[in-house]
Amino acid sequence: MADGSGQGGISAGAGVRFSQALGEAICARVAAGETLASVCRSPGMPHRLTATNWRRQYPEFGAAMDAAALAARTARRLAEREAAARWMARRKAPGGQRAKYGPALAEAICARLSCGESLLAICRDPAMPGMPTVFRWLREYPEFEAMYVVARREQADYLLDEAREVAMGATPKSVWADRLRFDTIRWMTARLAPKKYCERLVVAQGLAALAAEQAEAAGKGGGLTVVIRRFTDAPDPEAGEYPEID
Repeated sequence: MADGSGQGGISAGAGVRFSQALGEAICARVAAGETLASVCRSPGMPHRLTATNWRRQYPEFGAAMDAAALAARTARRLAEREAAARWMARRKAPGGQRAKYGPALAEAICARLSCGESLLAICRDPAMPGMPTVFRWLREYPEFEAMYVVARREQADYLLDEAREVAMGATPKSVWADRLRFDTIRWMTARLAPKKYCERLVVAQGLAALAAEQAEAAGKGGGLTVVIRRFTDAPDPEAGEYPEID
């Protein structure tokens, strides 16, 4: 069986044929946290495009790759959570009174937010305060509120990369589920950092600036007035109907 890449000019991984052992080796490395591109740069491995084609040609390999990618994401999340927990343990206040506000606990919450974890998931942790307590701290401690705002912006950057991984790992079999995940992550990203990731805000800011300029010009007795007219019935140019222009 040919390698299935079908790409002219590709020398890396050329001539590599699919086998069950090779597929299992690729999946094992992906599950361990390596990217497919990194795996395919190794000697004896197929080109990345070849491996992508294999996912379509061999359904069992495609399903195994999906499972490996999911395992890698889960392991990464758990590792980040454990790292945040270890960091919190080193900074824990004397007596282990974690329900009371302290800089160490506040920083641990924000660190886990920055790593992509939701506040709901963080507050499910028995070692963490409940959401009502966190919300109360946000009202009572300005320094915690400032850290929280920064953590949410950093979470948007994390989610942006996660959305890319979801999109790059999509297959014909998983595309609909991956599309839902991608859209959800994109929606959250745009709302966590609207100035950075929400395109509609750019339009709104431009309109607001234009309105401010017009108001300033009107206050000085001059300027340009723009009239926008909405028509309930669309005109028919072929019948000689045209909208009036003020």
